[in-house]
This record gives sequence, structure tokens and C-alpha cells, in this order.
Amino acid sequence: MLGRRSALALPLLAAPALARGQERACRFSLDWTLSGSSAFVLAARRAGYFREEGIDARISRGFGSARVPVDIAAGTTDMGFGDFSAMAAFAAANPDAGMLCVLMVFDGLPLVAVARRDGPIRGPRDLEGRHLAAPDGDAGRQMFPVFAEFAGFDHRGVRWTSVSPQLREPMLVRGQVDAITGFITSTSISLKGLGLPVEQQVIMRYRDAGVPLYSNCVMTTRRYAEQNPGIVRGMVRAIVRGVRLMAANPREATVAVREAEPLLDLDLETERAEITLREMILTEHVRRHGLSAVDPARIERSVEILARVQSLPRRPSAAELYTDAFLPAAAERAMA
Repeated sequence: MLGRRSALALPLLAAPALARGQERACRFSLDWTLSGSSAFVLAARRAGYFREEGIDARISRGFGSARVPVDIAAGTTDMGFGDFSAMAAFAAANPDAGMLCVLMVFDGLPLVAVARRDGPIRGPRDLEGRHLAAPDGDAGRQMFPVFAEFAGFDHRGVRWTSVSPQLREPMLVRGQVDAITGFITSTSISLKGLGLPVEQQVIMRYRDAGVPLYSNCVMTTRRYAEQNPGIVRGMVRAIVRGVRLMAANPREATVAVREAEPLLDLDLETERAEITLREMILTEHVRRHGLSAVDPARIERSVEILARVQSLPRRPSAAELYTDAFLPAAAERAMA
């Protein structure tokens, strides 16, 4: 765990709150559609935390947590909330992009494969040779080979159908595929909303197979962080406050999501927020050490696994991929 500012600390500039007319814009991409799992970002905006940092946070929906680093590197967004492992794999192939995690939010791994209980799949090994569906940018799909190695089955015979986020769960409900991959919050809860209760689902968590990967984080490029240290620090501080707000009152935080998407079911999205807190954010490690108390050895092990399973062209170091230079003080990140 990094108990003090790491050696890769970047230059920080003072970032006093500015008047509304002087706000600095930051384009920020979520990992997926607006939902309870990202309520902390929208709750932070609703509470005025970005504005207090002098930042006009222009938040947009995402199209898969694995796509976020691609979009950031392409310059279509400045910062985003996406999958750390996908970022590491992208950085391995694109070192000039300078991808950088500045806040680890999901200490727990939310990746799952889900099947119908009345179908042929009872556990991970039954996925071998089956028909699965997921968006191309889905982190569960991209990390599926890692899951297969740890769970002890051959992923090479799996037939994938690429689908839009809106079609993934309906395809499983209709029996058009054997299983789907994604986050526990974006699969199981959505299936429940479509009439397939949790009791009728076979939920296969990647972490139950021993997969030790980190999950979603706030990321940007090293160049953007160096050129806009005040914005990055302000965005991180506002998001940390949003996470703490969501932990204190998940339903109130989720109200911010429904205000942005009035057709959402508040009860369902609150349940999604609660699962996010329980399975991804409030792990034992985070309760003891605080948000984004990253263990460099865990990063190094994760990259070693990715390099072996996905045949990465090189292995980025923890120092290349993560910095604690923009984090607020430990007391502000406490989550006990």
C-alpha cells in the first residue's frame, strides 16, 4: 500500500475554487449508461462538488469500461471512469499514450458471467464451447481469458456475439445465447428488471475463481495531468466526496441519477448502487486503509497475469500506470 505520495508524483498547482464564469471545462466519460453504479459521480455534480473546485464537469455516458482508455487516448474525452486492467493492456500496446490511473474506485472485482439457471450452464467450466454475448468494449469480455485460466477451462472455443448494451440482457432472457459477461451491477440487476430474478440466474464471479485484478478507476493521460494538475486534483477530490456521499446514503445519491434519466426505476437503481458499494467499493481493504490505498504489488501481479494470458507486448510497471499525486489527504478518503 502507498502510505505517502509515490515517487512518480506529478507537479501540482494550487486550485482554488473559481467563480462560475471562470470554471475550467473537463470532459468526463462514465463507463456505461447512467445508473446506480455510477451514482457517486452524478451525486457529486448534484451536490456542487465539481463547481466548488472551479470545474465545469461535462459528464457523458460510456460504451463499456474497456473502451474508456481508448477514447481518452483518442482525445474525445479528457478523463474517465473505466477498467484498470483494460487501461493496463492498452498502455502495454500504446506506451506513447501515457495512460494513468489517478484514483482507484473499485477495489473489488465486479466482473461476472451470467447464465440462465434453466439452461445447460451450472458453473464456469460449462462455459467452454458455448455461445456468449457482450459489447466489444465490455471488460468482462476482454478479461474472459483471464477468468478462463483461473477457473480452469478453455476459452478458445467460445463463440461471441457482439451486441449493443441494450441487447445483451434481453438476448439471455430470450434464450438466444447461453451466457453474457459484464459487471454484476449491469447484468444481474438488469436481468431482474427484465423478469429474470436472481434466483433463476447462474452468477459466476471472476473473483471467486481467484482473479486478483483491480477494476474501475478514474483515469487520464500523463500529458493531460501534467498540463492540467488543478483540474485533475479537483476532479479526484470531488469524486471522492461523491463516493463518500453515496456510501452514507445510496438512495439519495441515486436520486441524482434519476434526475438525469427520469425513466429509470429508483428502487432498482438504488439496489444497483448498494451492490456497487458492497461488492466493489467497501472492501475490507478499503475499510481499513481508505479509498485508493493501492498496493503496487497487486498491480504488478495483475500486469503479469495480463501479459501471460493476453500476450501483451510489454509489461508496464505500477509506477507507469498509477499515481497517488492527486489524491486528497488520507482522512478525506476514509471509508470506515
